[in-house]
Formats: sequence, C-alpha cells, structure tokens
Amino acid sequence: MIIRKLRLQKGWSQEQLAELCDLSVRTIQRLEKGDSAGVETYKSLASVFEVNFQELRQQQEWSMDKQLNISNDEYLSLIHISEP
Repeated sequence: MIIRKLRLQKGWSQEQLAELCDLSVRTIQRLEKGDSAGVETYKSLASVFEVNFQELRQQQEWSMDKQLNISNDEYLSLIHISEP
C-alpha cells in the first residue's frame, strides 16, 4: 500500500509514523494492510509525508481496489460516479 511505501522511503518505523501523526500503531498497521481511514487520518498522514491529501487518499483507495481485482477503467468509473 502507498502508506507503507511512503513510510519506508522516509526510513521510519510504524511506531515513528504513528507518533508523528498522533495515530495508533494499530491504525498504521491497518492502513498498510489496505484498510481505509477517515478524512482526519488521511490529512494527518498527508501533512507528515508532505503530499497532497486527496492524492494520498485516492492512491490508498486505488490500492484497496486493486486488491479486489478492479481494473483501472472500472476504478476511474467509480471515482467519476462518486464525485459530487
């Protein structure tokens, strides 16, 4: 998942990332397994990683959909339908 990739690029442990984001280690573990999170969690992670919140969230959700074997076209269709 993208969270794990970003964390490893920074050379941080799950514990370090959790502390920086003021999240539990269990939350980090769940995200790295592919679970989704709330808006505030993504905002906290995006801030720590210095990336765009929306892009981080979309990439995490795209990774989750890839695990379900949804094609890129299907994913883009789902995003288009779900956008306000």
